Amino acid sequence: MALDALAKSLIEKALAPVQKDLGELNQRLVDFIPTETVTARAVAEHVLAAGGKRIRPALFFMASDMLGYQGQHKYQIAAVTEFVHAASLLHDDVIDNSTIRRNRPTANSIYGGAASVLVGDLIYSTASEMMAATGNMDIVKTFARAIRLMSDGELLQLENLYNADVSELTYMNILEYKTAVLIAASCQAAGLLAGVSETQCSALASFGHHVGLAFQLIDDALDYTGSVEIVGKATHSDLLEGKVTLPVILLRTAASSSEWERVRELISQDVDTAAVTEIAALVDKYDTANLTVERAHGFTMKAMAALHSFPAGPARDHLENLANKLLFRFN
Repeated sequence: MALDALAKSLIEKALAPVQKDLGELNQRLVDFIPTETVTARAVAEHVLAAGGKRIRPALFFMASDMLGYQGQHKYQIAAVTEFVHAASLLHDDVIDNSTIRRNRPTANSIYGGAASVLVGDLIYSTASEMMAATGNMDIVKTFARAIRLMSDGELLQLENLYNADVSELTYMNILEYKTAVLIAASCQAAGLLAGVSETQCSALASFGHHVGLAFQLIDDALDYTGSVEIVGKATHSDLLEGKVTLPVILLRTAASSSEWERVRELISQDVDTAAVTEIAALVDKYDTANLTVERAHGFTMKAMAALHSFPAGPARDHLENLANKLLFRFN
C-alpha cells in the first residue's frame, strides 16, 4: 500500500469510533445555515461538501464521549467547530488567491472572491447564533476568542510574507492563532457543555492546543515532502505564496552561511517555481522537514500528557489514537 493510502487508512480507522456522529453531522451541516440566495447555498454546499477529515468535530465528539455528554447541543456545537474552520478557509483562499483546496477548485475560483467572503461571513454569523443558543456564555467566549485570534493570525502571517528572517517565535504564534486555538476550543467546548471542572476544561484545551500545533507542523512539512493527494493542494504552495514555514526557518542554522544568504536572496524577490525548487533541495539536503516532524511529535506527547487528567478507558484511548495517527500523514 502506498504511503499516502496507508496514512489515509490509519486516520480513517482512528475516526471510526465517531463515524456515526460524523455521518449525522454531514447530513445536517448545510441545512443548519439559513440561506436566502442561490449563491449562498451553492457556496456553502461547495465548501462543506468538500469534506475533509472533520478533525475538529471528531475531536469534539470523542471528548464528549469521554465525558458522557450526549445533550441537545451536541450536533450544533460540532457544526460550530466545522463552520468556523470552513469560514476561515473561504476567507484564506481569497486572500491567497488559491485555486485548489482538498483536490477541488476553491469556491473563489468558481463563484468569485466577493461571494466567498460574504458566505464566509454568513457561516461565521450562523456559528455565532448556534453558540448563543446554548445559553452558555463560556462557549460563546471560547469560540469568539478563537475567531478573533484566527483573524489576528492571518494578519500576522500577511505582515511576514516573503520575510526570510521571520522568527521562530512569530511563526509559532501564527500556527497557534491560525490552527491551534480552534482545535483547543473544539475540545474545550465538550467540557463546557458537560459541566466538568475548570481544571478539566483547561486540560481539554491544552490537549487540543498541542494537537493543533502538531497538526499544522505536519502540514508545513508535507508541503515539502508530500503529494497533492494527501496534502489536498499543490505542494510547495506555501513558499510560492510567500509563507516562510519551519522547514525553511530551520535552514538558518542548518545550512551554510552562503546557502542561507542564497535562500534570503530568493525569498526577497518574487518567489517562482525555480526558486522554490532550489530552496526545497536545501530542505531535503538538511532534512529540515523531518526536524519539523520531530517538533510535531513533541507537541503530540504534550497533548497525551494533558489527557492524564481523565480516567483511562476506551474513549480516552480514541482521542490518543487520533492524535497519534495524525502524525502518520507524514510517515
